[in-house]
Amino acid sequence: MGLTISYTLSTQRDLSEAVVKELAARTATFARKIGCAEVIGPESGGPDEVKLRKLPNGDTTGDFIGAESGWSVGVMPGEGCEVAVFGLCRYPGIKHWKLTSWCKTQYAARSGWDHFSVCHRRIISLLDLWRDFGVDVKVADEGEYWETRSLERLRQRLATYDRLVAAVAGALMDDLGKGKPGVRAEIFQDTRFERLEAEGRDEFAAKIEEMQKLLKGDVANPG
Repeated sequence: MGLTISYTLSTQRDLSEAVVKELAARTATFARKIGCAEVIGPESGGPDEVKLRKLPNGDTTGDFIGAESGWSVGVMPGEGCEVAVFGLCRYPGIKHWKLTSWCKTQYAARSGWDHFSVCHRRIISLLDLWRDFGVDVKVADEGEYWETRSLERLRQRLATYDRLVAAVAGALMDDLGKGKPGVRAEIFQDTRFERLEAEGRDEFAAKIEEMQKLLKGDVANPG
């Protein structure tokens, strides 16, 4: 849980493997140019595609489908972030080039707002690059920077997620304990944790109460 940029790259264009490899290579070069902490690849293949399906009892599960071909590059924008993957692949049952990935940037904020904002915008810049390549880019940015390009809005969203994650982690720790086999969360390492947790518990009291009831089995199973 934490502020994340999720995205899907796809195209109906009849691209060759060589062209896809070149796009991945250009991505790696650009990622290094803008200062990303780590760049891996280009490498053949890419992340699994997740295909959701319903179980007989109504629950949803996911099947992981491996790439048959394609090229990708892994990019970590900076300390505290996850690795994001960029590229295009072919998957069984999907006729066009596609790749889905994400990058959680929230914990880059442990090194300060400036570091976080730079890391978050590096991922956005890489998505802009793929849009410039003529690839369809669909983005769900929980920081809302992709659509607004507003640093003020990004900072507001980060603060909201900091409070929410701290409050949820604190509530889970109360119910399950800390560490193994209890709750392990990056937010516990944040020097602001106690303040963020207190503010979050006030702001998200109703949601936290509902979550705790579900954990305790107080809410009837709708199935």
